[in-house]
Amino acid sequence: MSLETWKRAHNLQVVTRMEGAFVGRLEDFQFDLETHRIYGWRLKASGMFGKAGGVPAAAMELIGRDVAFIDSEGAIEWGSSRADAVDGRAWASTYKGTQAISRRGRSLGAVQDFVIDGSGTRVTGLVLHGALLLPLDGRVQTGPAAIIVEANDVAVELPGDEADEPTNWWVRVRDAVGVGARQQQAELETEATGLDDKEDA
Repeated sequence: MSLETWKRAHNLQVVTRMEGAFVGRLEDFQFDLETHRIYGWRLKASGMFGKAGGVPAAAMELIGRDVAFIDSEGAIEWGSSRADAVDGRAWASTYKGTQAISRRGRSLGAVQDFVIDGSGTRVTGLVLHGALLLPLDGRVQTGPAAIIVEANDVAVELPGDEADEPTNWWVRVRDAVGVGARQQQAELETEATGLDDKEDA
């Protein structure tokens, strides 16, 4: 599973897997404030006056480096309705700027970006002003008006972009939010099984 931020995924071209058609660009997403599950994505069709459409998260197959894949054109519901607020949910575009505060009342910064998983089904972390990463775990409560953090040290500094280590930034972010832990564990177990088989032989 890959890891992306909304800043990098925003405006990605959306392609249908079944028809192989370009249907628009990612414009916004709505997520649950308690579980951080993504409900759906808003698309913008091409052109200055392109219509808006909605895609449920279940139809999103992959948010890749250059394009995002959905299963088919039939998953898109086109319309002109506004992206209204829903109780217990938030749109990424309107949640940016929400303040994160520790239980002792210290401001940690405002939301600048979102870390999402590659399948586009969950928000796994928040990037705060000042290059801080806030993993969304049991120590963080996201409310409609503020984000409450158990302790100041929950937010960790994002490493700078170092020219000699181009992939190190993403590795450290992935490790900080816990994405890919199962995959790494599975790889370790596979290696261990391979070693056991060699010893038995």
